[in-house]
Amino acid sequence: MKLEHIALGYNSEEEADKFFIELLGMKKLRNKAVSAELMEAFFGVKRDNTFVVYGNEDISFEIFITEDKSKARDLFTHSCILINNRDEFVDKATSMGFEVIKVPRQDGNGYYLFIRDSFHNLYEVKENW
Repeated sequence: MKLEHIALGYNSEEEADKFFIELLGMKKLRNKAVSAELMEAFFGVKRDNTFVVYGNEDISFEIFITEDKSKARDLFTHSCILINNRDEFVDKATSMGFEVIKVPRQDGNGYYLFIRDSFHNLYEVKENW
């Protein structure tokens, strides 16, 4: 089994660009309009919507643009991403205004790292060894 994509919400394409392109270094692969009828059938939301796909050679994110002020409400669901240098990533994410959650490990060996984006989606960040 292979994970093909992760779908998330975002308030605007500009905010999604900031996270997926500027912070994660992904490419914008395509935009797609979804009719109100399909949105209602899939998600129970009867309105036209657009989603944007960001990706790289390993994974893609399908981002539904809400064009409103809503935020993610789930406190526990998160995606885990592997990056090459966590300390550099933390500095960059902090400078870009993303919420950085660092929790020291109980054994004193490093820390757990989570990033929360502008829509309140949560990402665990681990270093790629």
